[in-house]
Amino acid sequence: MKPMEIKIYYEDTDAGGVVYYANYLRYFERVRTELLESLGVSISQLAKEGVNFVVVKTEVNYISAAKLGDVLLIATKIIELKKVSLTFEYEVTKKTDNTLVVKGITKLACVNNNLKPIKIPPEIYNKIKTVYNL
Repeated sequence: MKPMEIKIYYEDTDAGGVVYYANYLRYFERVRTELLESLGVSISQLAKEGVNFVVVKTEVNYISAAKLGDVLLIATKIIELKKVSLTFEYEVTKKTDNTLVVKGITKLACVNNNLKPIKIPPEIYNKIKTVYNL
C-alpha cells in the first residue's frame, strides 16, 4: 500500500504551530484502517459480526517536528501476527524532503463485543500471513 498523505491544518497543531503529539495516533488509525481495507477487510462489517480490533499497546517516537502547512506521508505495515493480535509499524515523513518525523507501533487485539479475546478470523489471518510473509 502506498503511504497516505495528510496535510497539516491549523486544527492539527498546538499553540506553537507544531502538530499536536496525540494527533499522530489519529493518523495511525486512518492509515491502519486503509491498509486493512486494501486487504479486503471491512472494519465496519467485522464490527457488525461481533469482531473488533482494539489497541492494547502503542509506542510513538517523535523525531522531528511537523508544522502547519506540511504534507506528511504515513506508511504502515504489519510486522507481527499472532492468533489473537497483530502489530503495525508506522513511519511518518515530510513529503517535501523525506525528513523522518515520527516512528511508531500499535498492537491490536481481536475481541468480541464483550471485549473478550477471540482468534482473528481465518480468512483475515491467512491473508495477512500471506501478504506480509509472517
